[in-house]
Amino acid sequence: MRILLVTQFFPPDITAAAFRLDEMCHLLAAQGHEIRVLTSVPHKAQVGGATAEPPRAIQAFRTPLFPIGKGGARRYILHYLSFVLGSMWKGLGVWWSDWRPDVVWASSPPLFVGLTGRFLSILSRRPLVFEVRDIWPDTAVAAGQLPRSGLAYKVGKWIELYLYRKAAHIVCVAQPMRQRIAEQTATPVSVAYNGVLRRNAEAGLRVPVMLRSAEGKPRSILYAGNLGHLQELDLLVQGFGELVREGCLKGWNLLLLGAGQQKERLQQLIESSGLSSRASIEGPVSREQAMRELRQADLLYLNLKKDSALEKTIPSKVFDCLLAGRPIVAGVAGEGAEILAETGANVSFEPGNLGELKKALLQAVERFDEMHARAPRNVSVVLERFTRENAVAVLTEVFGKVTGLKA
Repeated sequence: MRILLVTQFFPPDITAAAFRLDEMCHLLAAQGHEIRVLTSVPHKAQVGGATAEPPRAIQAFRTPLFPIGKGGARRYILHYLSFVLGSMWKGLGVWWSDWRPDVVWASSPPLFVGLTGRFLSILSRRPLVFEVRDIWPDTAVAAGQLPRSGLAYKVGKWIELYLYRKAAHIVCVAQPMRQRIAEQTATPVSVAYNGVLRRNAEAGLRVPVMLRSAEGKPRSILYAGNLGHLQELDLLVQGFGELVREGCLKGWNLLLLGAGQQKERLQQLIESSGLSSRASIEGPVSREQAMRELRQADLLYLNLKKDSALEKTIPSKVFDCLLAGRPIVAGVAGEGAEILAETGANVSFEPGNLGELKKALLQAVERFDEMHARAPRNVSVVLERFTRENAVAVLTEVFGKVTGLKA
């Protein structure tokens, strides 16, 4: 099958979306499918160094983007629309080359990639499968990229519903998200969960690692990922600082690993709170190194801002943390919290609630030995139910349904 993927994020960018799509494309190529990818030039905290060459069955066509700079709704919109125009032009080039897709697969966010997908599905007279990993434009509002009042949000809502109607099939990443979308359209909706690549995960688990605290170092609380607005890491720094001053976290340090728009603000907060000897921020690393860091930490942390749209999804970081086999403190709601509660190795709290966060951290510290003993169950859950291989099986079934071809 010939598959045309439209996505703004693709390696060597190191976002969750880039990881997901790269691994899924490699799995599809291994099944014999031929893939063309319309994407942007690298722009999301890529780590230097060589990258593996994709299979010959995968070709990427890249377009430049309007820079976001210091942000603001107008610059964000121009940034995303520049990809739409550029990817449409690149898509025309693919079409003129006489290569024709059997299906167009547009993966959002941002929502606007669906416009390119719709345009190329019309041009090639092929069905559009629209993938939704976050509910836009509502998630953009939660991230501070877009005000809820105003024309831009109204236009975004119109585009959202338009793409839902025009897609031949919609694929999303959580059951609450599927229910929310199904309430707004008659288009069929399937769930292909985020997760981990089984073969890489199993190979990585065979490499022995040791907790830093086993080497005589203080026990560590680690967050690894985007240092952005949605993660509300200032809440973690504040809660950690208050517990330190209350004498409740003796022998524990905090490490934030990653990059993002909030990095400078978080560093200033650490310094102004007198935490420089107990908390630190280190820059982004490769995905492989990030997984090693997760497995060497004593306690893992993740959080997603409290918002009704965000409660419909499951942060992809949930699955990386589960795979690390370490106890987790998580400020997540909905299906993500339900998954974490299954093993008895994790503690969830209400997102955005400082008091609940502090209680969760104290509970994890006090019950650390018990939670640590149960943490291998986290690995079992993710490998049994949340793998890229499972997601690709759902996706290929969808492709087969909308094209009438053998997937």
